[in-house]
Amino acid sequence: MDTKILNNIIDIIKSCDSVILATIDDQHPDARHVTNMINRNTDNLDLYFMTGADTPKYEQLDKNPNCALYYYNDDTHMSVRLYGKMRFVEDISLKTKYWMPEFKAFGYCGPDDQRFVLMRFMPMEYKFYVGQEIQIGKIN
Repeated sequence: MDTKILNNIIDIIKSCDSVILATIDDQHPDARHVTNMINRNTDNLDLYFMTGADTPKYEQLDKNPNCALYYYNDDTHMSVRLYGKMRFVEDISLKTKYWMPEFKAFGYCGPDDQRFVLMRFMPMEYKFYVGQEIQIGKIN
C-alpha cells in the first residue's frame, strides 16, 4: 500500500469520534455507530473496538466476521470505507492494554468483565475519494 494513501486513511480515522460498523444480519446488512476511542492515536490500520457479549453486533460478527467500517468527518467531509473481517480478542493482556476507564459508561467493570468484548478489525480493502478521484485498493 502506498504510504501517502495509508497516511490519508489514518488521518481520517484519527479525526472521527465514531465510525459506522456494517455487519450482516442473516439476509440484510445492519449498520450502527461504534466508538472510535481506542483508535484516537493510531499510526496504522491495526484497529480495535469494543462491544458487549450480549449485543446483536456480537452475534452477527460471530456468525459472519465480514464487515465494513465507514468513517466520515463532518467538519472536513472526508470519508473512508474499510472492508475486512472482525475478530474477537481473547488475550487478557490485549484486553487490558486497550481497556479505557471511559468504557465503564457502557456498563463494563473492567477488561476481565465477561460481557466486555474487544474486537480487532482485519482490513483487506479500502475505498475513499480525493476530490473527485476515487482511491480503491487492497491492504496487505
